[in-house]
Amino acid sequence: MPPLPDLTAINLPVLFLIALTLSVLFLPPCIRWLKSRQIGQFIREEGPPSHSVKAKTPTMGGACTMAAFGLASALWLAWVPGRNLEAATVVAIAILAGAIGAADDLAKINRRENAGISARLRLVLETALGLVLAALLLWQGTGASHAPTAVILSGAAGLASKAPVTANLQVGGFLLLSAFLLAATTNALNLHDGMDGLAAGTALQVLLVLAVLLSASGQGELAAVAAAGAGAVGGFLIFNRFPAAIFMGDTGSLFLGGLIAALVVAGGLVVWFVPLALVYIAETISVIVQVAYFKLTKEYQTDPPLPAPALAWLKLTRRLPGQGKRLLRMAPLHHHFEAVAAEHGKGEWEVVACFWLAQLALSASVILAFYNL
Repeated sequence: MPPLPDLTAINLPVLFLIALTLSVLFLPPCIRWLKSRQIGQFIREEGPPSHSVKAKTPTMGGACTMAAFGLASALWLAWVPGRNLEAATVVAIAILAGAIGAADDLAKINRRENAGISARLRLVLETALGLVLAALLLWQGTGASHAPTAVILSGAAGLASKAPVTANLQVGGFLLLSAFLLAATTNALNLHDGMDGLAAGTALQVLLVLAVLLSASGQGELAAVAAAGAGAVGGFLIFNRFPAAIFMGDTGSLFLGGLIAALVVAGGLVVWFVPLALVYIAETISVIVQVAYFKLTKEYQTDPPLPAPALAWLKLTRRLPGQGKRLLRMAPLHHHFEAVAAEHGKGEWEVVACFWLAQLALSASVILAFYNL
């Protein structure tokens, strides 16, 4: 059983409160400024009809969350003696991920529509950021292998002592894992952020759990970064809960996804992150399944007729005319539940509360399993 985390020794509660306070101080003037510039949320045409009333709600509030996190982390890194390169790397990667989201948000604002930079370009940038994260951890001689909880493809420490082929395979695996996790987590958070307080509430819980796991595994610097992230998003949640006064935008969702992914990769917590992130995984799978089912159920014939597997591949890889069927009322999954709940007279906040409870159950299960293994 891992030792109980010494939270007071690394000032996690204090850092959490500092980041939360900064976030609460930054957001009111930010909301007023965004309203004065009429920088509001652009609603998807295929989204729930009830969301049309949110069109004037300010967006890009994630910039304040990111600023509060960055300032709190910088103060802590400057105050704590020693080389905190690993923690600084995680902070930098998270802010860079948020910058990609900000570029996406600004493109939407300039175009006056819900379409920012291309999805392909964003995916390339996110993947590249994951590679940079892994490369920096390898260069620092740290990485996932120093964490007692790590059970992944490779680690960065001690590679020089291994056989060249084994070391190369481990380095390659670590690079691929980091690239995949950063791209997958940022996109999952982006898909998940679709209702008032939804993404902020689940991300707050995930970051708190990561802070506990990192502290218990002797990674106090990374635990402090997680605590700062939790405090910053906690302050944002005060203004983002239903009815939301501000949305985080892609700036916030990509920042949170980048932060969570970077902490998981640097701390070697991949095995624990899989059950912890089941809500995000379900949201992502719901979109993939919905799109695939819609494409496959289109009525389309070729001349000459193609075999069924070839026709299915054509439907999945090409944009073909026609209308398909939908497996869910709407995707991502939270919108499906929102539509079902509305038919039974339930509101948006009740759906969000159910997602929070589901994440709470996952968080409690992960912590219990961690301390009993």
